[in-house]
Amino acid sequence: MFDVKSTFEVPRVENLSRREFEERFLVPQRPVIISGAMEGWPAREQWSNDYLKEKVGARTVRPSKAHAGVHLYDPKKHLNDESPMTLAEYIDLLASGAISDGQLYVTQFPIKTALPELWPDVRFPSFVDERRYGAVSLWFGPGNNLTPLHYDAANNFLTQIRGRKQLMLCPPREIARLYPYPFRYVGNHISQVNVASPDLTQFPAWAQADRAVVELDPGDMLFIPTYWWHAVWGIDQNMSISYWWWPRLANLLQHPRQTARGIRSMAHVGHLVAASTLQKVARRTELQASS
Repeated sequence: MFDVKSTFEVPRVENLSRREFEERFLVPQRPVIISGAMEGWPAREQWSNDYLKEKVGARTVRPSKAHAGVHLYDPKKHLNDESPMTLAEYIDLLASGAISDGQLYVTQFPIKTALPELWPDVRFPSFVDERRYGAVSLWFGPGNNLTPLHYDAANNFLTQIRGRKQLMLCPPREIARLYPYPFRYVGNHISQVNVASPDLTQFPAWAQADRAVVELDPGDMLFIPTYWWHAVWGIDQNMSISYWWWPRLANLLQHPRQTARGIRSMAHVGHLVAASTLQKVARRTELQASS
C-alpha cells in the first residue's frame, strides 16, 4: 500500500445529480468518489467467481505478469508480458492462492467483445449519456499488485464491483515532477517512479509532487479526469469496471504536453477508440507544447 501523506483531499459524495457532477467535477476536471451510485447493478450483485465460471469460464483472458506484484513498464518491451488462459483457469488460480502475490492481473479487458455473455449485466454510470462511453473494461486480480503511475487521454469512471483498491492521484500540472518515460516510448504516459518504493536519488522532485491517496470499497465509483495521473494498488482480491469517455477538445488543449506526448502512442496500443479524432489535434498540440 502507499505509505505517503496526501497533500490534498478527494471529496466523497452521495446522491449526486448529473448537473451537480458536471458543474462541480466534470467541467473543472476534479476527481470525486461517488458512493451509492451502483445500487441494483447486476454486476455488483451477481458476478461471483462461480457465476463467472458458468457464464464465461471458457473464454480466454490475458493476465499481465508482474514482478513481485509490480506491473512496471519495461521500455524494451511493448507493454506488459501476458499469460493467456481461460477465465476458469484464472479463477482456479485465484481460489488456490497460487497468485496471491499479485503476479497475474487481468487488466483493461474489453467486456463487450471479449466477454459478450456478461454484457447484459453491465450498467452505465448515469452522470454521462450512455452513447458517449467508449471503452468499457474489466479489471480482475488477486490483490497485492501495483499498476504504475500513469495518465489516460480520456475521462474515466472506475467502479468497484468487489474487493478494495487504493489509488494515488496526481494533477496533470505535476508532470515535471513525475518523470514520464521519453516521448519515443510507447509508454510515454507512464511515470518512471515506482510510487510504492520511490528512488529519491534518481527522482528527487517526486518528493514535492502533489498527491492524494484514496481507498475504494465495493460500490464506490471514482471519477478520474482526463490526464490525471493515477497508480492503483489492489488491497485484496478485487474486481472493477472502468468506463472511458472522450474529453472535450478544450480539455485536451488545456494540457498540450500530455496531448502531444500520448495521443499517437496510446492509439498504437489500443487505448483510444476515438484515436483518429484526437490524432487530428496532435500536430497542433505539439506546436503549442514547444512554444
